[in-house]
Amino acid sequence: MNHLKGIYAVTIRLGAGTELRYGREKCRLPAGYGIYVGSAMGGLAGRLGRHLRTSHVRHWHVDALLAAGKIIDLQLLVTTDQTAECRAAATIGNWPAAAAVPGFGASDCKCPTHLHFFAKLPGAALLAEKVIPILPELYRELRNLYENHALFEREPFETLVKCILSLRTQDPVTDKAAARLFAVLRTPQDFADADPEQIAKLIYPVGMYRQKAQNLIRIARELLDRFNGRTPAEIEALTTLPGVGRKTANLVRSFAFHLPAICVDTHVHRITNRWGLVRTRIPDETELELRRILPPEYWIETNALLIQHGQQICRPIGPRCDRCALRGLCRYDDLQTEHRLLAGLPGAPRHPSLDIKIG
Repeated sequence: MNHLKGIYAVTIRLGAGTELRYGREKCRLPAGYGIYVGSAMGGLAGRLGRHLRTSHVRHWHVDALLAAGKIIDLQLLVTTDQTAECRAAATIGNWPAAAAVPGFGASDCKCPTHLHFFAKLPGAALLAEKVIPILPELYRELRNLYENHALFEREPFETLVKCILSLRTQDPVTDKAAARLFAVLRTPQDFADADPEQIAKLIYPVGMYRQKAQNLIRIARELLDRFNGRTPAEIEALTTLPGVGRKTANLVRSFAFHLPAICVDTHVHRITNRWGLVRTRIPDETELELRRILPPEYWIETNALLIQHGQQICRPIGPRCDRCALRGLCRYDDLQTEHRLLAGLPGAPRHPSLDIKIG
């Protein structure tokens, strides 16, 4: 690992505003996040180890930034291409809400800067530049392997109810509970008039069954009062209903109405991070980043295809990469290399989403 050369993007959290002095320049940065791009053609391990140890040394521009904040993420690209550093800095400069810090780290090139400031931590990944062009191949392979059950015809209210039941509950338990429930209650009016204890008994043993019973009654009443008994298709309307978050709203919109929406569950969150398409901590961040970079023609099918892929191949623990038809297309191997290198550096942060276990 010590011999690997390449470029890196270091994310530094600034807990408070700071005056940054570098060379003959100075600027005032508020609390937020700075992402600096550098190269290490003499070896990534040595360079990053130095950055992680920096406290009061002032040799390079980045030393001033490191002394003012804390490293929370490191993205690596193994390469010997000397121009990759400037291209990566330009890429980050095109991320949403990036604010350039003029001249920082760019004294030996023609770039305007190698440092960009963000008020909020971005969910973008440098590896996405390699993944986006091959999305047609990725999705073609997935379609060959799995059935796109997002195309099935579904009744919106039943879909909404099943989504509520499925939270923190395994699919076989959800399916049996939904069958018992809809054998007795069918319409929003039926649910609105029902006794919560009756619903709780019908849906047991789904997780949080008593709370879900109460929410189902409240949802039905709000549908009757506010939407004339119809389930809305808009995300903003759906998320006003009791117990309905963005995941549920996106699933109802895409699966029941066949309208563009990205339903991000743990499988979608994990796999798109493994692909290198996003670099996010939680599913809500993944959804926002996918909405930005994933072409809309892939939105509806993403959940249906990746759930099956996550259950069969790209499992949370022990992914079956040796059997995966996407091997060579996704960038999980790159992230494993990153993980191995950083694992040998004291204090180095790991990928914000993945718990990569190297066998």
